[in-house]
Amino acid sequence: MEEVDIELKIPDPLRADWFMILVDIQADLIYNAAVVLTSPLFLIYRSYRRAAAAISVAENTVKRAPSRIKGGAARVVRRTWFGVMGACHVSAIMVAAMILAVVLGVGIVSLYVEKPVVVRERLFFDYTEDNPSTVFSLGKKKRPFGVPLGHKVHVSLVLWMPESDLNRRIGLFQLKVELLSLKGEIIARSSQPCMLRFRSQPIRLARTFVMSVPLVAGIANEAQTMRIDALMHQEKGTRTKTVRVTLIPRAQTRLLPQLYEAEIVINSKPPWTKRMAYNWKWTLCVWTSMYLFVPILIALLWCFRPFLFPYVTSRTVVEDQNTEIRVVQEEVAGRRLRERRNKPRRRNFTTTQEIYIL
Repeated sequence: MEEVDIELKIPDPLRADWFMILVDIQADLIYNAAVVLTSPLFLIYRSYRRAAAAISVAENTVKRAPSRIKGGAARVVRRTWFGVMGACHVSAIMVAAMILAVVLGVGIVSLYVEKPVVVRERLFFDYTEDNPSTVFSLGKKKRPFGVPLGHKVHVSLVLWMPESDLNRRIGLFQLKVELLSLKGEIIARSSQPCMLRFRSQPIRLARTFVMSVPLVAGIANEAQTMRIDALMHQEKGTRTKTVRVTLIPRAQTRLLPQLYEAEIVINSKPPWTKRMAYNWKWTLCVWTSMYLFVPILIALLWCFRPFLFPYVTSRTVVEDQNTEIRVVQEEVAGRRLRERRNKPRRRNFTTTQEIYIL
């Protein structure tokens, strides 16, 4: 509602223009009345225009909503896909680094850890000699020396001897064990007497009577097994290549014992540090692999980043180029601004004319 200030003037009958003043007042009254009467219609029209505009905006928004939703969904799917592929890529790199770390860790631990040597082999004595002997070689094609350096070597012999009249009559005999180097030099030597366990005739008869059925069936036999701890030696500078075992008869006799079978048993004992490493081998492999995993991963990311992450590298290069372009643009704009400020200004003088109306 517009308020119009109407200044009522009382006509002066002495002036000739009082009629024009009355016409002006009447026109003002008519205009104000028309405004007051048409203002509700104007408000209704303006409200209708606003409602129509709001309806059109809502319709456009509804029409554009599917495209926006579609674009947003495509963007979300694309980002999710890139995220999954990136996670798979990073996982593959970490798995490859872990495999490399495990291989290196197991290799390093295997190079340090030394397995104890355990050998059990049959021996065959040459009874064509006066003193039957046999030689057992510790070396192999891949390892010329069977026992690692620093190990303690325990040499034992297992003899399976029949309880024959000859063996009982021989009684004692001498067993000599020698460790030989690669050049044939004697490194260590051991010699000790051996004999069957004594059993009196009544004990033998009673045992034969009790074990008659197994003996006849072949389940049991009349033999004794003799285990002899022959030698103990620690590997040092001169390495052991072979072991020689010799049977020597008792003095003033030439009778040799009868053997069903003979075996040599060699066990080595590593130093306590390597023995502990061997007992905790897999634990050392796990810890060594874990300690190698982080440096390997850092080295891969530092040295082979352009090959491992080409998308990130290209994006970083583009961002660096954009940053350089932005910096150059800012420098150019600053230089132009400084030149514009340092440029001298020209003063414009305008002349004014005063018009006097008389």
